[in-house]
Amino acid sequence: NIYISMHKIQNSEKVIQNSLLWHGNQLKMTRKKFTRYLTFALCYFVGYFSRVPMYFDRSVPTRNDSQIINEIYKEAINKSAETFLRNGGLVDASMISLGHGSKIRLWDYFGPSYNCISRERVGKIGDGGKWLCGVRTVLAHRFPCIVYSIGSKGEISFEQGVQEKLPHCEIHIFDPTLTSEQKKNIKDSLLNIHFYDLGLGAVDGEFRIKNRKALWTQRTKDVYPVQTLQTIMSKLRHTWIDVLKVDIEGGEWAIFEKLFEQVQIIPATQIQIELHFLGDAKVALNFFNNMKEKGFRVFSVEPNYYGRTAENARLMVEYSFIQVNDEGRVVWEEPSRSILD
Repeated sequence: NIYISMHKIQNSEKVIQNSLLWHGNQLKMTRKKFTRYLTFALCYFVGYFSRVPMYFDRSVPTRNDSQIINEIYKEAINKSAETFLRNGGLVDASMISLGHGSKIRLWDYFGPSYNCISRERVGKIGDGGKWLCGVRTVLAHRFPCIVYSIGSKGEISFEQGVQEKLPHCEIHIFDPTLTSEQKKNIKDSLLNIHFYDLGLGAVDGEFRIKNRKALWTQRTKDVYPVQTLQTIMSKLRHTWIDVLKVDIEGGEWAIFEKLFEQVQIIPATQIQIELHFLGDAKVALNFFNNMKEKGFRVFSVEPNYYGRTAENARLMVEYSFIQVNDEGRVVWEEPSRSILD
């Protein structure tokens, strides 16, 4: 009995030793795992907040995306300004070709100088689609999301694209030039949209077309009701527009010239606009300079090849602008002062 008892005690000691050994190893492993995870977490957060690549590769620049984008933009506009002056500046206001012959066009001085990281085409390929910025990264999470579409001629692939990609966005279409058939097609093709038989104007009232050859408007009538952007937004109780699409067949110059005078801040994050050259390069230059002063930068340029002749590619160009603040960051939210102040 004594022998059996001593044997049981020895076995118990071995069990206890093995148990202590096992728990000790587990503790060591737990400490190793904890240390490993803590190290990884510290590396991740340091890399994320300081934009230092993982594993601290010092051969890669540590500047953030905004600084690099801002630097590229400044270099691009400075180069354009220097080239414009070197080529003689505004040679002839009636010519779309500026500088040395036909190899440099007006539009070349205002190329896409801002890098939108998440640029995306919305609408069909070809005439009608527009380039937007931040569709999936920002606009998909904007509540409310307001889209103004001013002018369409009944071509609504852009609006359909917005509705497919951003079903929560409010779409407001303004066009007093449409036929009854075109209006019906819009209402049948788009759900939950707001249509207004109204145009954008430099002043509230009526817009009378005196020289139809100077504009690309439809021949539905000669007088159209129009309102300023301030009046439209006030009536709809909007203070900020996420996407402002403008295609008004040459009427954009006078309207934006007035808008630049009237407001300090244009209440839109991005503006997709088709510019139609009407023979005065000075007007176009003033437009681009004013857009720059208001904080808008070009992130997409696309000639319109789809007119009656090849000349349209020189006269009609699709531009996408985005508004940034003094630090070069995109203005997604309503600033302290807006168009309605």
